Amino acid sequence: MAFDLEEQEKIDQVRAWWDRFGGLVTGLLTAILLVLVAYYAWGWYKNYQAEKALGYYETIYTTTKSSRPTDSDKVRIQEALSVLQNDYTSTAYPARASLIAANYFVSKNDLDAAQKAMQWVVTNGKEPEIVPVAQLQLSAILMDQGKLDEALSYVSGSVPESFKALFLDRQGDIQMAKGQKEEAVKSWKTALNEKGLEPSFSTFMQNKIKVLGGE
Repeated sequence: MAFDLEEQEKIDQVRAWWDRFGGLVTGLLTAILLVLVAYYAWGWYKNYQAEKALGYYETIYTTTKSSRPTDSDKVRIQEALSVLQNDYTSTAYPARASLIAANYFVSKNDLDAAQKAMQWVVTNGKEPEIVPVAQLQLSAILMDQGKLDEALSYVSGSVPESFKALFLDRQGDIQMAKGQKEEAVKSWKTALNEKGLEPSFSTFMQNKIKVLGGE
């Protein structure tokens, strides 16, 4: 195919530009493609991980809710929980499964296993709405074990505003268990000053104060 002089000059300019910058363009395109592939591969991997984690979570959930418990239930729950806590920390399932498992362990009077499950959430949990729940549950377990100072440490200090009253209430319970009645009443009264409390929760704390003559 014949080109006139002007067209040939344009073709030569394109070729010269490509000879100079073509490698860079190809490299950039390749880099962009690699980023896209990595992005979609990571998305697939996360979905794959979440699906597998869900299977272990369902094992724990269905086992704890079974109407026909067996002697092997506890082992099955512990094994599934161990896998979740070790291999699927990038998903939301380990923390939630730990909460469920801890309740089960408490019901079986295995407070050590329950403490271990809740301690994992407190140490490794990433969701701000889950960790305070684990702290409250852990403090209750430690109270049952007679570890009152340790229990108090998990409900003291900074706390999300929406959990403040619950933490103060638990502080009062622990202080009462330690024989610190004045401190307990003070904690409950402080909790009552929090906004948006459920009426039943407020009444519950008021009754505890009345019992101690703290009105």
